[in-house]
Amino acid sequence: PEAASLEQIVEPRAKHLAKYQGGGLARKYRKRIAKVSDPALAEAMALGYHKLLSYKDEYEVARLHVETLEAAVEASFDNVKSMRFHLAPPLFSKKDASGHLIKKEYGPAMLGRFKLLAKFKRLRGTPLDPFGRTTERKMERALIKQYQKDMKELEPLLNDESLDIAIALARLPLSIKGFGHVKMRNAEAAAKEREALLAALRQPSPPLQQAAE
Repeated sequence: PEAASLEQIVEPRAKHLAKYQGGGLARKYRKRIAKVSDPALAEAMALGYHKLLSYKDEYEVARLHVETLEAAVEASFDNVKSMRFHLAPPLFSKKDASGHLIKKEYGPAMLGRFKLLAKFKRLRGTPLDPFGRTTERKMERALIKQYQKDMKELEPLLNDESLDIAIALARLPLSIKGFGHVKMRNAEAAAKEREALLAALRQPSPPLQQAAE
């Protein structure tokens, strides 16, 4: 299939960010990608930056359930009388011997609570956000700031030799998958890879002739 254009990559993600938090976040995303001169790097940043900006917190999980779940169930199943949910809210869940959150079953009333919770998404990242104090949420916000700083640093260092490294750095957030301890583990691995990429970007290999001398 024909490769997607940059606009085809950016616009669906910008629309998602508008649903996720509001038009301001979508404009911030578009504006940042528009500043990138190299098309390949812009594409990589469009993917990586969106991944970090749209971390799946409690508000986003609630929104996705509200907007998609009932229609999906209705399309796939007949005579569904009720739905139950297996969740591990960080503020309320117990932990196992390894310190991992234990999922608990919640009844059909949870869908109504999702609808209510989704309306409070504008609290995300503010001092009034009750979920924003967890280690995972703090890490997610810190990763966004770190990424913005890294992308700003790499632009003046960009050349034919460093482009592949810059693209790998821009795409790195895509490897930070999962939730809870799984996401934390993937973030730790990504942090090590980030350090290696930044070191290579800041200290490029000398030209072959110079190395030979």
